[in-house]
Amino acid sequence: MQNEMASDNGAGDKLIPGTSNDHQLPRDVYGNQPLQRGKHPASRALEKEIKRELSAIDNDSGGNRHKDKDESELTENRTNESVVKLVQVLKYSQSDWNKMKQELELSFQAQLLAKEREWSLKLADRDARILTVEEGSKKLKQTNDDMRAVVAEFERTIAQLQSEKEKTNNATQQSLQDVLKERDQALEDLQSVETAFSDLHRRYEKTKSVMEGFKQNEEVLKKCVQELQTKLKKMEQKMQQLKIQAEEKLDRATEEIDKVQKINASDIARLEAALKKADLQIQSLENSLDQKIKENKELAAICDELIAKVQ
Repeated sequence: MQNEMASDNGAGDKLIPGTSNDHQLPRDVYGNQPLQRGKHPASRALEKEIKRELSAIDNDSGGNRHKDKDESELTENRTNESVVKLVQVLKYSQSDWNKMKQELELSFQAQLLAKEREWSLKLADRDARILTVEEGSKKLKQTNDDMRAVVAEFERTIAQLQSEKEKTNNATQQSLQDVLKERDQALEDLQSVETAFSDLHRRYEKTKSVMEGFKQNEEVLKKCVQELQTKLKKMEQKMQQLKIQAEEKLDRATEEIDKVQKINASDIARLEAALKKADLQIQSLENSLDQKIKENKELAAICDELIAKVQ
């Protein structure tokens, strides 16, 4: 910052004429003589102070004029360096210092606002991505629950079909037992009516028709049993396929949920690290601003002190 001050003063109009910095004054259009300007009150006071110091040095060294010439030159060089430093400090007025201080504060505030907006956008983007991941996780969980419900429904259907099969088998067995009983009864009747041909013939025809009906019923029942067995096998195969598909979808859904959770955890960790880094940068900028304000206050105090001495 001191280099920038020096460069601004080199191009400005606040150089003090009549001092050791006369070679920095702007020249005329031919570059021969420095342009004369009115002296600043601080410059005149500084010249008086320098003259007093030089007079005091001359008085102190009045009885020692024959000392070593190198020591005198060293003292003069140190005095000139002090004069140059004081002159460089007095190149800026109080309004310049206030303007520079205001510009630094505005610049830092602009940088701070830009950083805050940037990280606000990043945090909003992170929250949106987290919300999207959570919604996807909920959808996958709902799909998983639906598949479990479908599997449970198929299991209930299989249990119902098995129960119906058992009932059908029991009914078939009972029908066969009834048929056997009727057949035995018919044989007994046939044997009991051997003495009466007509009655035997009638009973025989009746028994024959009954047997034919029983046989037809038996064939129908056998076909029904075969059809039910075929349907049961198909249903079992279909149930097995659906069960395998449901298990595969359940495994894929579980893997997808694990993957999404890992990605979500990684993104959250990365964003938290970036947020910590931004906080450290903001803290560093605040410390830098405090240091600049402190330096400006010190420089302003030095200027006020020099102006007070001039007055």
